[in-house]
Amino acid sequence: MTKHAVFPGWRVVAGSGIGIAFGSIPLFASGFGLLAASMAREFGWHQPEVAKAATIFLLCETIAYPLCGWPLDRWGSRKFAVGSILAFTVGLIALSQISGSLIQFWLAFAFIGLITAGTNVVSYARAISLWFNRKRGIALGIAASAQALGSFLIPVFAQKGIAAYGWSGALLILAGFECIVCAPLVGYLVRDSPAKEGLLPDGDTSAAVATEIPADPLMSVREVLGTLAFWKLALAFSVMGMTFYSIAPNIVYILNGSDGLSLADVAKIQAISGIATLFGRIGFGYLLDRIHGPWVAVLTLICSAGSALTYANTTEFTLLASAAVVGGMAIGGESDLMPYLASRYFGTRSVSRVFGLFLFTFFIGATIGPVTFAAVSAHYHGAATPLVMLAGLQLLPALLFVSMGRYKQ
Repeated sequence: MTKHAVFPGWRVVAGSGIGIAFGSIPLFASGFGLLAASMAREFGWHQPEVAKAATIFLLCETIAYPLCGWPLDRWGSRKFAVGSILAFTVGLIALSQISGSLIQFWLAFAFIGLITAGTNVVSYARAISLWFNRKRGIALGIAASAQALGSFLIPVFAQKGIAAYGWSGALLILAGFECIVCAPLVGYLVRDSPAKEGLLPDGDTSAAVATEIPADPLMSVREVLGTLAFWKLALAFSVMGMTFYSIAPNIVYILNGSDGLSLADVAKIQAISGIATLFGRIGFGYLLDRIHGPWVAVLTLICSAGSALTYANTTEFTLLASAAVVGGMAIGGESDLMPYLASRYFGTRSVSRVFGLFLFTFFIGATIGPVTFAAVSAHYHGAATPLVMLAGLQLLPALLFVSMGRYKQ
């Protein structure tokens, strides 16, 4: 086997990180508000009309995730990711050309949601799972943590682009960046499998593999869907998605309305949570390589429950900031768990399709969470009771994870 100064799998992680950092989710999460506000001012739209685009985008991307699995497992991460980035470019160009019609605006976001699921973590999980075994958790965590970089950079450059060229010009600049920078770098750095390079996962020798690395189950999707383990994980991830998206979209109401924090302090709490998410992805990825995955999952649930209980029971800024750290780290851990557990319990043969199905269940929970939380908050005249309920709800996925048992061999 050819010796390398640096294991080429880390180039795959770097390329995956570039794709993830500037995928559709970071753009939507951190750039949508700026772009939509600028468009609304120009066309005279109202906030509820603009917000519909966010719902449409999330629903379409949720539908698209399980559809990504088959082409990913057939064509590999590299081709599918590059194709998705180029499709994202087309979507951004289409959005830049709308002419004041809300129907066009909503259809553009529906189109972007349907064609850009592959610009996110789902495209790269298969390649990283094949390149890494013993270090799979930290590799997935590092790649996924790049999303935080995109969430920081996109609003900065989007705002500068809007100020200089308007919202349409800013979108065209983003489209050019996707096409000219992201697609070539991902195509150059990402490789689908170490076997094609004459290498083994983690850069190991055959002797190390024989003694230290368990066999890959290599299960088909049909076999995976026939296991109780899949349905346990799917239900657990749907509850986790509901919990996260119950709190995140309602954080201003929770901290500003119920806890009485100023908007400036709320912004600080959100920034703290964002930084913690970055470290959570790397930290929990590190733990996944050293502790049985379901126990790491339980730890993320404990963090999530503790964060919700703190938000419910204090108005002290220092304690709320601590809750933001713990909650942000839990969110980071959740993003590592889905591809990692999919590959460990069911193998790499269909990991893209299984991960896509887990993302589907996660976002189904995410679509239910914000509306349910708002309704319960209105019923109890405050956020404290629904936050305590969310903390208690973590017991269900915790029990499901505890019951999972050892990885399938």
